[in-house]
Amino acid sequence: NAYWGHSTYKFSPEQNLIALSHYLECLRLQRTIAQAMAVFGAKQPHPQSLTVGGVTCIMDLQDPARLGEYMVKFQEMADFINRAYWPDLVMAAKAYANEPSVVNDVGTPNLLTYQDFQIGANEYLFDGGYILNGDISKVFEVDESKITEEATRSWYKNDAPLHPYDGDTTPNYTGFKDAKTLNAKGEMEDSKVFDLDGKYSWIKAPRYDSLPMQVGPLANIVVNYAKGNKNVVPVVDKFLAETGLPVSAVLSTLGRTACRMIEAKIIADNTLRAFNNLIENLKIDDSTCAKYQIDSKKEYKGRFIGNVPRGMLSHWCRIKNGVIENWQAVVPSTWNASPKDAKGQMGSYEACLIGLKIADLKQPLEIIRKIHSYDPCIACAVHVMDTKGNELSSYKVNPNLI
Repeated sequence: NAYWGHSTYKFSPEQNLIALSHYLECLRLQRTIAQAMAVFGAKQPHPQSLTVGGVTCIMDLQDPARLGEYMVKFQEMADFINRAYWPDLVMAAKAYANEPSVVNDVGTPNLLTYQDFQIGANEYLFDGGYILNGDISKVFEVDESKITEEATRSWYKNDAPLHPYDGDTTPNYTGFKDAKTLNAKGEMEDSKVFDLDGKYSWIKAPRYDSLPMQVGPLANIVVNYAKGNKNVVPVVDKFLAETGLPVSAVLSTLGRTACRMIEAKIIADNTLRAFNNLIENLKIDDSTCAKYQIDSKKEYKGRFIGNVPRGMLSHWCRIKNGVIENWQAVVPSTWNASPKDAKGQMGSYEACLIGLKIADLKQPLEIIRKIHSYDPCIACAVHVMDTKGNELSSYKVNPNLI
């Protein structure tokens, strides 16, 4: 009952019941689709059968029963997406079309995505690209050399905007500022607050050509819609027609939530194309890896860039003397949750909150809605702290012993 009766709730009791019943059904289906993914990945999340160049075994791929199991579980999930997830978001879009806390708040209007979800030898479900300032009339191609990360407001030593191949993550924790704050009893007390003019986050600030970018389903769907992607345009048009919303309404918290569903539907409607192509490939080639050999006398660098559920993901690796010298991961939530950079430019989380009106400061539902719409994954940037600044504990890990 934390937010029961909040003035920005728009569903009727009947609509709430529909959404709740589907939420509970989704908890069960979450287990089902994890089992389906495990056919190829051994476990989910964090698959155990992946290695550089391919996979470690093909035992399940050579077992028709296991492939059939995958198909049955996948079709159950696809049915839920089309039967429940789609109509629920149509219902929500109509109910919240005029709710100020979920519209006209795109956050960072620069949208970035990358080609991904291969469904054939030379065919991908989604294309890559980026748009600037929400202008869908122009789509630019991604130049990976323009990706940097800086740490002006982040607790790391090197503040320079570095390309991920040259990234530096040496910690430099500078702490919080002393301040007087109001406690739960309404009394002023000594406390610690973020130094918004200095370093205040463990998250770096990724930038593309010096600009903050938003990644995720919103960026992926909008960029692909702007490019006229044949897999995307009809689905978006159908959603807009059923909700009565203009395409501009997608650039919002409501749009982020809707685009996550639209992306899921497009994948659900096309995954069996990839699955059937896999079956055909297995008939002529069941090798598992592209063979590679590391020469300790040479230096290497390589990267992966793709688009995962939360948005554009890239891993960058340098190898020297036969071992990894530097590895940097620029993950979706780093793009969206980035602090300000040296120019004072905000990441999308911060930008989407500017000007937000809170109906009840004790129940900041509006803030939660906006941030949750990005589906944050920032556990590696969350640290337990004492509000008075006392050190709770200190650890030092020797990577040579791991």
